[in-house]
Amino acid sequence: MSVNILLVDDHKIMRDGIKAIITESSDYHVVAEASDGIEALEYLKDNEVDIVVIDINMPNLDGVECTKAIKKNNAETKVLAMSMYVDEQHILNMLQAGANGYISKDAGRQVLLEALDSIQKGETYHGKEITKVIMDGFSKTKDEKMKDNPIDYLTSRELDVLKLIVEEKSNYEIADELHISIRTVDAHRRNLLQKTGVKNAVGLTKFALKHSI
Repeated sequence: MSVNILLVDDHKIMRDGIKAIITESSDYHVVAEASDGIEALEYLKDNEVDIVVIDINMPNLDGVECTKAIKKNNAETKVLAMSMYVDEQHILNMLQAGANGYISKDAGRQVLLEALDSIQKGETYHGKEITKVIMDGFSKTKDEKMKDNPIDYLTSRELDVLKLIVEEKSNYEIADELHISIRTVDAHRRNLLQKTGVKNAVGLTKFALKHSI
């Protein structure tokens, strides 16, 4: 009996390529396709599949949020993340969301089929490349991780302060708007400079623009 698969990716040419590889094996059958997380969840309301092969970066509802919903509503459904992103944060986000496997879109035919075989058996699958990223992440210090992805280490209050700095607000204005003391604003500024690795408000503004804050 073949394993039914839902393929979720916002690029049709990518879906076509993945589907061609999957259907080389008589063990697997792509029963449906979706271009984003919302379409995928709509399909799963009325249909059951064994495995969802899903991209991460998609419009409307991304792979992380879609995976969380799948695991909440269809707990037995396996999820294989397949993405161009092979950095630690994207990998951890998907694994924490409940993905049973994670592979790179550059991994190739053999890795894709190995991943499907493994997660269908109830195992997890990361592949050598993904495992290396995860292990490298474990070996890094917090300061090294912060340097790689400073945006992930900013608190919600620091983001509030950063947005007001971008608006050229003074410390007095920021303190008044956020209902905090000027001393607290100073502390947040110092933390922002340390975490982002910039020297002044101009650097903070450039950082905010770069990260679309």
